[in-house]
This record gives sequence, structure tokens and C-alpha cells, in this order.
Amino acid sequence: MSDQLRGFRSRFGVWYLRRCEPDRAVPWSASDPVLAGLPSLREFADSHGTRPGQEFLINSDGRVISEVNSFFGSLRMRNRSAGTREKYGYALCMWLGFLDAVGGRWDTAGAENVEGFKFWRMTDESNPERVAGGTVSDNLDAVNAFYDWAAPRFGVRNPVIRLVHQRSSSYTGTAGFEAAPHVVRDRDVKWLDPGGYALWRDVGLRGLDREGREVSGWRGRNSQRDCTFTDGLYGTGLRLTEWASTLMLELPGESVSRNYSTCRLASACAKGGRGRRYWMPRTVLADALGYCEGERAAAVRRAQRAGRYERPAEVLVLHRVLGQRRLQLVDGTGTLMRVSPPTGRSSPPRR
Repeated sequence: MSDQLRGFRSRFGVWYLRRCEPDRAVPWSASDPVLAGLPSLREFADSHGTRPGQEFLINSDGRVISEVNSFFGSLRMRNRSAGTREKYGYALCMWLGFLDAVGGRWDTAGAENVEGFKFWRMTDESNPERVAGGTVSDNLDAVNAFYDWAAPRFGVRNPVIRLVHQRSSSYTGTAGFEAAPHVVRDRDVKWLDPGGYALWRDVGLRGLDREGREVSGWRGRNSQRDCTFTDGLYGTGLRLTEWASTLMLELPGESVSRNYSTCRLASACAKGGRGRRYWMPRTVLADALGYCEGERAAAVRRAQRAGRYERPAEVLVLHRVLGQRRLQLVDGTGTLMRVSPPTGRSSPPRR
């Protein structure tokens, strides 16, 4: 199998994940008898149920597999998050590339192909980009989801075999895939207590040794920003994108003398679009405010001196927070306008 996979990219091309953007109306030439009368890209996509931004797979030689691409337009995938659709797309790219290399087809693949895929991804020395077991498990999830969907529609067999164990006389549960790597740690979670986390932060982000002394030769940058970010993750329990999307105007306006402040995560920033309350420790709030008035303020001043804030007129900048959940924005021409965030409607511009 190693000899077959050697030169995989050069002999069979590469599968790419792309997104459909059929918003532009393409002016076909009326003088061409083949192109005359054809609909625009947008009309063509709408007639086939293709949504703007929908993922599809294409090979570097221009080859596509319509059955695979129709999977991304299914209701099953439309209900998935953008991150999940992207993860499934990259996994299917790897799967199709592997089948090309071993002379297989997506509609005739069997369990032996799945075992070979796992071996190539994790162990085969001819693969310079081997991955860990957790990544292979994610790949198998994506391949299994595709074949579960495709089996009743195209009459193909799912090559990903599930293991089913009898746990009790009244319950039968699944225990993963037959080809699942055995080195994946599912529930062996390691926890950091506050002391362990503080040591990790000081050594890894602040450049201190275990005794709290500065390490000579430390070349770290933006330590205040990095520590503020990790402190927020550890203290609030927010996800990476959730804490990264928090705005200054969303920081609690309460006194930092309280041990915890009640905050609200916007639905647009929360996983699954479900906003929720969360609690911010006093230390996290103090760190965030200190960063805004420290390293961040210095970075803003440097950007102003360099002219980086001179932007096109269509960009709106937050000028002031008004009452009743309204904002005052200013465009590149200096025109002020009031916007209500819940509705997105703005009042007439005011000078």
C-alpha cells in the first residue's frame, strides 16, 4: 500500500474544499449559440437548490463527484454549524484522495479501504503528514455520516463498520467504529487547579521561572494581552471564539469590588446561536480593563500615528453608547447616525 500512496498528490491531483458564491450575474454572450439563453450562475444555483456559501469538493484536475457534493446541500448538513461542515469537507477530501491513490471508488469502498485509510493517516511512513488518533476518529465520523446519508439514496454500502456491545439485558449501545484508533483518550481528562494554571501561565506566557523570577533571554510579546485572554477562558469557562468576540462595551459596568459579575453572551457569538448568562470573576474583569488601558491603548496610539485607522467611507466606527440599547456610529465622512442593535434599523443621519 505504501508504494501505491507514494506520489499521491502528483499522480492523482488534490481534492479541495470550496464554497459556492453564485451571487454574480454572469453576462453570457448572446452571439454564442451554446451560451446564449443560459441562466446566470445565481439562477442556475437556485434551480438546483444550491445555497450561497455551500461547500463543495473539486479536484485540481477539475473533477467533481456530484453525489458527494449533494451531501453538503442536504438538510442534515444545513443544520450543522459552519465549523462542522468545514471539518467534514476536509475529511472527505482526504478520503477521496486516498481512494484515488489505491484505485478505489467512493461507491464501492469497503471496510478494508477504511483500515487502509487509518493506516495511511496514522502510520504509513510514505505519508509525511501523519496525524494522531483523535484526528482519524473525526475523519471516520465524517465518512460515516456521508455514507449513512448516501446509502439509501444511491444504493451504496457504508464501509465504516460500527461496533455494538450488549451493555445490559435491556440496553444496546454503540461503542465506536471497528477501525477506530485504540490510542484515543476519550474520558481521561486532566484538570488544572488554580495553582497549576497560574504556574502554566507565568512560565509559558509571562517568561517567569517557577519562583516567579524573570527568565533571562525571554523574547515573548504581548504578555499582558495573552494572559488576559487565557485568564478569561479559565475564569469564565467561555469558548475561544466566545471570549474573543467579547466587546469592551459588553464588559460589566459594575464595581470590580464584587467577586463575580453577571454577563450576557450574545446569541450571534455563542455556539449553536444560543446566548446565555455567564459569570466573570473580579480578577478577570480587572485584567481586561487593565489591558484595555495598557497594552491595547498603546497599540491604538501606534496605529493612529501610522495612519492605520484611515479607512473607506463605508466602514462604521462606534462613537458612543446611548441609552435604551442604542449606539451612535460615525462613517468615514464624519456623519453620525443612531442604530438600534436589536432591529438593525437606524434613524436618519444627524450631524
